[in-house]
Amino acid sequence: MTQIETIDLLIIGSGPAGISTALHLVQMDESWAGRMMVVDKAVHPREKLCGGGVTQSGLRILDALGLSIEPPNIFIREVQFKYDDITFAVRDEPLFRVVRRDEFDHWLVREAEAREVAVRQGEAVRDVQPHADFVAVTTEKNTIHAKIVVVADGSNSFVRRKLNWGHGGDNPPVARLLEVLTPETPDHPLFAQGIAVFDFSAQNAGVQGYVWDFPSLKDGQAMMNRGVFDSRIRAERPRAALKTVLADALRQRGRELSAVALKGYPIRWFDRALALSRPRMLLAGDAAGVDPFVGEGISFALGYGKIAAETIAAAFARNDFSLADYRRRVLDDSLLGVLPLRVWMARKLYRLRSPRLLRWVWRGLPLWMRVLAMVRPAVMPFPPRVERID
Repeated sequence: MTQIETIDLLIIGSGPAGISTALHLVQMDESWAGRMMVVDKAVHPREKLCGGGVTQSGLRILDALGLSIEPPNIFIREVQFKYDDITFAVRDEPLFRVVRRDEFDHWLVREAEAREVAVRQGEAVRDVQPHADFVAVTTEKNTIHAKIVVVADGSNSFVRRKLNWGHGGDNPPVARLLEVLTPETPDHPLFAQGIAVFDFSAQNAGVQGYVWDFPSLKDGQAMMNRGVFDSRIRAERPRAALKTVLADALRQRGRELSAVALKGYPIRWFDRALALSRPRMLLAGDAAGVDPFVGEGISFALGYGKIAAETIAAAFARNDFSLADYRRRVLDDSLLGVLPLRVWMARKLYRLRSPRLLRWVWRGLPLWMRVLAMVRPAVMPFPPRVERID
């Protein structure tokens, strides 16, 4: 017979959103460690495709938890934004850090386990059945009755599909990404100087996004994490040939796509029409939706965990498990509350197709970004010092 476990909180997914939820709850009250568990079908360290950028917003969340990134990481001191021959840059110490997601996520899991949070890896969820007084979650090993369930199982969330908890339209809010790692020498200019590049010239090829170059480390070796991000925020348009775009970009950098392993993955971006919670259940991280403008995900996932934890603690304090205030808390948060504006920005920039109009817009972007960085710092997570590079 199937064993039934009863628990206050079940977190499905051990990525940054799920573990951030657990860490924030334990920080509020250490007794939470014995009242919850985390389950995940994966076993850490597990491969996770991602540019790996943790911005200042995410670093502040980690700092508030008493954490400083331990896995090897690269300080990015300058970010260059390009469109054809137009380039401008922002600088800070650091603007963000680049980590390997397999190492970063594994580190977060170990931090949760060190606080006595039960993280059950290699245990996939097979069924989810909401009830009036609990949610029944069946895994490969047993059945768990939880008073609240956090759904943090990523862009391809099994739970969302199982419960038909989705967008409901023909064009789901999902971006496409392709990524490669190319070996480099430590004296490569971008690696040596800590420079990341976002090249939006790919808009001329129909990409609703950019090509990126991030210095990175893998097994102690200098690498460049390179890829193409296509937000698909204008889903009615033809799909860009991402593989061709990336191959051309690599060739310009003296690399051949055929010589490296090509990997792809989706990112679900924030959809204001989506219900972020149901009675006794809430979405967090990529399962809820992140940024479609530049595809920033890690910092927002950590932010979702903070707000999810606050919502859960309040629900138990009031004995009200409707979680009806979760959406308001998300939109009122200084970090997560910028997601609707990021969606608006993406819709405006990626609707443009005329190279002539794009050049005109890009000439004015530095001033616009400076203003936004001063007025709404969370929208542009870097200082208001934007400089043209001739």
